[in-house]
Amino acid sequence: MTPSLTGIDLDGDGTGFDLIPGLRVNGFNRGLESSDLERAVADFNTRYAGKATPRNQPIRAVTLPSNYEFGDTFSSQDIRLSKSFAFRERWKLSVFGEIFNLFNIANLGGHAYNLYDPTLFGQPTIRTNQVFGSGGPRALQVAARVSF
Repeated sequence: MTPSLTGIDLDGDGTGFDLIPGLRVNGFNRGLESSDLERAVADFNTRYAGKATPRNQPIRAVTLPSNYEFGDTFSSQDIRLSKSFAFRERWKLSVFGEIFNLFNIANLGGHAYNLYDPTLFGQPTIRTNQVFGSGGPRALQVAARVSF
């Protein structure tokens, strides 16, 4: 996860996508926390806001929303229980039940990380894999198989 400033070229290299100085690419959820972001934003607003970039773009202050998240990793605990019964020499009955996403983890995604858009920053927009099976909402299925 990399919070960025979209639409501004802080260092004059011709790109419109820069990090707040002092932050690293993919640092959040890998060692950096929300307190690190809050500290970097406060430092950015003190040192850079109200000035101009090398390309003469005005640098706006960054406002963090009161509620945001960096996103979690995908998580789904799936279990299967089965029992087989043998009848005579050739007949076999297998009965099984499966539960997908046992703990009903939401698996939210689609977070936006443009710091200049506080209405969308760190807000999930999708629920990952909303189909029957691993990762979607909790689902249960029961089945039987006859072999002969």
